[in-house]
Order: sequence, then C-alpha cells, then structure tokens
Amino acid sequence: FTSGSTGVPKGVVVSHRSVIDFIQHFTDLFHITQDDVIGNQAPFDFDVSVKDIYSALKTGATMEIIPKKLFSIPTGLLDYLCDRKITTAIWAVSALCIITTLKGFTYRIPSHLNKILFSGEVMPVKHLNIWRSYLPDALFVNLYGPTEITCNCTYAILPDRDFAPDEVLPIGRAFPNEKVFLLDERDALVTEPGQAGELCVSGTALALGYYADPVRTAQAFTQNPLNPNWYERIYRTGDLARYDENGNLFYIGRKDFQIKHMGHRVELGEIEAAAMRCDDVSRACCIFDAEKQRLHLFYTGSCEKAALLTALKANLPPFMQPNTVQQLDELPTNKNGKIDRTALAALTKKGARK
Repeated sequence: FTSGSTGVPKGVVVSHRSVIDFIQHFTDLFHITQDDVIGNQAPFDFDVSVKDIYSALKTGATMEIIPKKLFSIPTGLLDYLCDRKITTAIWAVSALCIITTLKGFTYRIPSHLNKILFSGEVMPVKHLNIWRSYLPDALFVNLYGPTEITCNCTYAILPDRDFAPDEVLPIGRAFPNEKVFLLDERDALVTEPGQAGELCVSGTALALGYYADPVRTAQAFTQNPLNPNWYERIYRTGDLARYDENGNLFYIGRKDFQIKHMGHRVELGEIEAAAMRCDDVSRACCIFDAEKQRLHLFYTGSCEKAALLTALKANLPPFMQPNTVQQLDELPTNKNGKIDRTALAALTKKGARK
C-alpha cells in the first residue's frame, strides 16, 4: 500500500520479478551481507519493509522486528538497537528524527550501527548532522522512490561531511535496473541543470498497477511520450526534481505542493526549509488551503513563535509568509511514519491562530 500522505492509500501490485531485480542491486550497492543485523521499523504492508525482509532472505542477514511501541520511547529503542547489535537501519525519516529530537544519543550510542538508509520524506539537514556526529564512520544513504516503482529508484551515498543549514540533500542517481528521467510540462525531456521536471521511471521496477483500479492505473502508468516506436510503459511520480552540473538529481517537491498564491508559484517545501533553518525548530510542515488561499505552518521545537515569525520575514518574500503559525508538541504521523498532512489540514479548520 502507498503511504497515503497525499491522499487515500492505494493497493499497489508489485511483481516478484521487480523485487528480485531490485534486491539484487540493493544488497550489492550497500554491502549487506550475512553478518548484518537489520532493524525492521516499517510495518509489513508498507514497501519499506520489502528492503528489510528480502535483503535478509537474499543474503542470510538477521532481521530483528523492532516493537512499534519503542518508537515513542527513545531510551527503550536505543537499548534495543545496542543490545541486539543492530548494524543496518532502513527507516522512514520520522523514525530517525525521533531519536535526535529527544536527544537520545546523550543516553546511549548504538555503536554497531554502520548503515543508515532513509526515505519517505526530506531528511532535515540538522538531524542528519547530529546522526553523523555520533556515528561518523557509518554509511548514510538518501533513498528516493514511490511504492509504484518497487521501493526506490534513486540513491545518493552521502559524503562524509556536515551539510550547511540551507543545503539540499541529493537523491542521486538511478538504481542499475531502472531508467529515471525528467519531463517538462510539454512532455519534453529535461536535461539542463537547474531546470525542474516531473520525475518519471521506466524499467522492470514498475508495478503492475493499482489493485482493482484500472482507471487510476491508466492515469499514472502511461506510454513514454519520448518513444513513438513501441510500447514502453512509464510511471509518472508526480514529483518535481532537477539536475545539478554533475548529473545528480535533487528533489524539489510534489507537484501537488507547488501552489499558486498571490499570483506567485510557491513551493511549500521552501517555506518548511526556511522554518527548519531556525535552530530551535525540530520539524516543520506547511499546508495550503486552496479554497481560502491561506498558508498554514505547523512546527515542533522550543522556538518561540515570535522568533520564528521574525526569521521567516527575514528569509521569505511577503507572498510566502504563512497566514498562521502553530506550535505542536509533535507533528501527526500516519501508520507508516510519514507526516500526516490530512490531519494537519483538519487542524486548520479549527482555526489555528497566528
């Protein structure tokens, strides 16, 4: 099932061939072997678990199913990671941020952990830097890809350095069994660095479609417009990305989250990133009410609302200033650990006050 973070979860039919092709490359690229102990965080109806289960089956690694309750008890989670000698964490971003938000590493450091791979949402740079400071010798990998392309279609092995607060993490390059490319609004190929395009995928990784939903399947899985010569099915992710000068891909945001506000094109992710640059903001999420044309920002952390508003005014143009800002103890998440934007949208109906 998809995560449902941008709508109602959909049943995705993934073939055995796609999983076998993907896991072969996945385990080779990240050196997962029979000596590894994989700490499973994702529920089994979420595609992130495919990487845990089938990496273990492929290589003979051990998989420890971490009790769900521990992801709300950082000390218990760290005890589990240390006591079970977990070496590999293939987790949702929110799960990693739980430990850093609650300063879990001041309690205990899981020194056996040498591979940390994350996906599902944009990893906040400040949280990544904290993880790296405590586990400097570990491999950190930013994975990207929706359920419909069998777990992931791109990866970036991150360099061994701290990232600047305003720096964007790359999503890197395509896995060897997948073809990833960008199309503009006229379905022309995008190759120029810096130019945005919709990220599209072809190859054996593509799902067979949505279960019992031929209409939605036909909308998302289409003929490659660049190939007039034979049938070549592609998946349109609905995500916007760009290349840098070295050919690395960078995620921009959902097409759904690129909105028109006060006559300007606005990326909600840019507002979130500006909030996250404030030292005492842990997480941030921006919601747009299209009907009322209002921007609502939610955040967690100890930052005072007045200080955050001052920082946003200094770093964002007037048309990107949130209409309301609300501090929460924690951002709501769905069962797969992603920020639940639907739940936040419901909060805006209750009248968040600036």
